[in-house]
Amino acid sequence: MRYTLFSTPILSSVLRVISRLMLKIIRWRVIGALPEGQRKYVLIVAPHTSNWDFILFIFAVSVLRLQPSVLIKSTLFVGPLGWFLRYCGAIPVNRTQANSLVDYIAGIYAEREEFVLIITPEGTRSANPNWKRGFHHVARKAEVPVLVVYVDSAIRTIGIEGLMEPSDDADADIRKLKQFYDSKSGLKPKNYGS
Repeated sequence: MRYTLFSTPILSSVLRVISRLMLKIIRWRVIGALPEGQRKYVLIVAPHTSNWDFILFIFAVSVLRLQPSVLIKSTLFVGPLGWFLRYCGAIPVNRTQANSLVDYIAGIYAEREEFVLIITPEGTRSANPNWKRGFHHVARKAEVPVLVVYVDSAIRTIGIEGLMEPSDDADADIRKLKQFYDSKSGLKPKNYGS
């Protein structure tokens, strides 16, 4: 078994207690539940508007007992930082090989009994109305659903909305998702572009 920050015995339990405490201190909450019986899916989260989203991500993932992976540019995987990123569940990616990346990630879904990949469809912390379609391509290729998760600073909530089966019309799916996310407020609302 490959241990990560979220699955290491004792450490993950301590992290969960700390995460619950920190969420209480900053007056944030996690609502909703992970889909029962669903062991593979692409988890999308928006609005992604601040570097502080990473801290909320650590707290929420820990409280939910999720063991996710994230894609991070390969140039950051140097020395101890590379080890730490892998320990947090990060997968290094070469951004110049986008087509083979979808196949590579779909292969991971096929190999593993459980796999959750977190993707921010905006692809940046700046306002970007042109969402990346990678999450949709991966979900379709791997034949897994998309779990819709949101951040809403107006009500200090990280929420799980539910599963979505991606259709063969990525544009229509993204329009529907944007309509949902438009009602949410990221940590820096001006950095969200629909």
